[in-house]
Amino acid sequence: MKTKTPTLAFAKAGLIIALFFIFFGCQKNLDDKPAVQATSSTDVITVFPKDDASVAIDWYNLQLRMILNANPSISTLAANRLFGYSGISLYEAARFEIRNSISLQRQLNQMPVMPVPDNAQTYSWVASANAAMANITRDVFPLLTTANHASIDSLEKAYNDKLTAEVGAAVVARSQAFGDSVASAIFNWAKSDLFDHVNDPYIIKVFPGAWVPTPPLFSAPAGPYMGNCRPFLQMHSHGTTLPPPYSYSTVKGSDYFKMVNRVYNISQTLTDDQKNIALYWNDVGVNIGYTPMGHNISIITQILQNSGASLATAEEAYLKAGIALWDATIVCWRSKYKYSQLRPVTYIQQNINSTWLPLLTTPNHPEYPAAHAFITSSVMEVLGSVFGRGYDFTDHTYDFRGFSPRSYSSFEQAAIECGESRVYGGIHFQPSVDVGHLYGQLIGKDVELIRLTK
Repeated sequence: MKTKTPTLAFAKAGLIIALFFIFFGCQKNLDDKPAVQATSSTDVITVFPKDDASVAIDWYNLQLRMILNANPSISTLAANRLFGYSGISLYEAARFEIRNSISLQRQLNQMPVMPVPDNAQTYSWVASANAAMANITRDVFPLLTTANHASIDSLEKAYNDKLTAEVGAAVVARSQAFGDSVASAIFNWAKSDLFDHVNDPYIIKVFPGAWVPTPPLFSAPAGPYMGNCRPFLQMHSHGTTLPPPYSYSTVKGSDYFKMVNRVYNISQTLTDDQKNIALYWNDVGVNIGYTPMGHNISIITQILQNSGASLATAEEAYLKAGIALWDATIVCWRSKYKYSQLRPVTYIQQNINSTWLPLLTTPNHPEYPAAHAFITSSVMEVLGSVFGRGYDFTDHTYDFRGFSPRSYSSFEQAAIECGESRVYGGIHFQPSVDVGHLYGQLIGKDVELIRLTK
C-alpha cells in the first residue's frame, strides 16, 4: 500500500522520523503526495484554450518593473502577497480558457464564492484577465506612485483598445466588468488575511544563541507576525518545521561550532562562480533586484514567453506559484520566529573573527530556516508539475546587470543552487538551507494537488 507523504501538520510521527534521517544523510522519498479535500462545482462553461499568454506575461512584467524601480524598495513579504493574489485573480477571471475548469472557492482557505459570467453572453477572457490584473495590481501593490498608476492605466487601455477592434465594445465592456468583479471579490477577501499586522510591536527573544539585529544597519525584525497570516491552503494554518539540529555552543569541536565554522571557511575561499551565484540570487535593492520571489516570477514569465504558451498554461503556472510562495512564506516565517536563531555574522564576530562580514548583507530576520531555499523550492516544485520535472531552461533575469545567464537542467537544480547561494553569501548555515529545501518541496506538493478541472 502506498504511504502518504506527511502534510504540514508536522506533528505526524512519519515526518519526524523522515527528517531525523535527513539530518543524518538518508534520502527521503518526496514522490508520495499528501491528500487534499476534493472539490466540486456547478460551473458548466466549457471551451477549448485559444488565447496565448501575452496578457498575463505583460501584467507580470509590469509588476516586476514597478518592484525593480520602487524607491524605497518593496518588501519581500509585500511582493509575495501581490504575486499570491494576482495568480488567483488571473485564474478566476480567465479560467474558462481551461476546459471544464472549476472555481477555487471550495479549495482555498475562507475564499468567498466567486462571480460567474452569464452563459448566454459572449466574453473575451483576455479582456477579463486584463481587467482583473489591472485592478488587483492597483489594490495590492504597496505605495503606488503617480507613475505606477499611469503605467497600469496605459497597459489596461492598450489591451482594451486592441480587443475592442477585434471583438467589439460590448464584449469588452462585459468582460471587463466580470474581471473587475473578480478582482474586487478577491481584494475584499485579502483584507482579512492579517497582513496589516505582520510588523506589529515585537519583543525580541533573549536566550543563548538567539537572533539579534545584524550589521550594518541593525534593523528591527521584519515581519515577526507573518506566521499568523491566513494561508491559501488551510492545512498550512498551523505548524512549523522541526527545530534546528544542533544545540547552541561556543565550544570548538561542537557540532554547532563546526556548522558555523564551515560558513566562515567557505567565505575565505570563495571561487568566482560561488560569488556570482551568491550575487545572482541576492535579488534586493532599488534597480538591482526583483525581490527573491520576483526572481521566480521572472523565470516563469521567460518560460511562458519562450515556449509560446497558452493563457491557460500561464494561469496554472502563476496561480500555483503564487499559492506556493505565499504559504511557504507563512510557514517559514512562523518557524523563524518560533526558533529565533542567530545569524552567522553574529556568532562569527563574537567567537571567530571580530571584523568578519559576509559577502551579502544579512536580512533582518532570524536565520532558521532559510527563506530563499524554502520559498524558491516550493515554487520550483510546482513548476515541475506544470512544465515537467526534467524541464531545462536558461534564466536571463539579470542580463541587464551584466550577469551571464544561468542554465539549469531542471527546476530542482535551480532550487538547490538558490539555497546554496545563501551559504556562499555568508548569511545562512547549511542545515537551514537543507530544511528549507525539504519543507518547500512539501508545500509545493500540497499545492500541486489543487484541482483546476472537474
